[in-house]
Amino acid sequence: MRELKQKLRKSLIAQRKAMSADEKLYADMDIFSQVKTLLDKASMVFTYASTDIEVDTRWIIAYCLEHCIPIALPVSGEFELAFYFINSASDLKRGRFNIDEPPRTFPAKADKDTLCIVPALCADGEGLRLGYGRGYYDRFLSGFEGESAILCYKGFKRIVPAEPHDVKANITIFDR
Repeated sequence: MRELKQKLRKSLIAQRKAMSADEKLYADMDIFSQVKTLLDKASMVFTYASTDIEVDTRWIIAYCLEHCIPIALPVSGEFELAFYFINSASDLKRGRFNIDEPPRTFPAKADKDTLCIVPALCADGEGLRLGYGRGYYDRFLSGFEGESAILCYKGFKRIVPAEPHDVKANITIFDR
């Protein structure tokens, strides 16, 4: 199963890199318009700083900061994620795995009304996703009591090879 997932990841990353800038922009705009209602209902939002091939979370970060919704981003430890609040997008600095991370200044603790945005290379629409293979979000979500949402491009909706340790998200949002 591990080899199958690794091969699929490699293929999905290549397909993501091949998306046109316009295609990605329109999909990002549509996904953001759908996620806004979830943001407005959340007591706080946990999200990741997107890379060039991921659904753009910069709009989510800006929206939360603009609307005074507490927002936290992860720092990757050896095996776990720890989330820290930010006051500005400029707080983010390049960190582990070449991903932007917040300073480790203001630790965030999720509650039942926290929304966690989860990265995915592909998703099945039923809560399963394929991430980058390190298991950070599966371990985090296993003890998370809030609502989790996968953001994914519709061209990457497919059957996801699952293992017992894979944790389902509550919601999946695809561009329309």
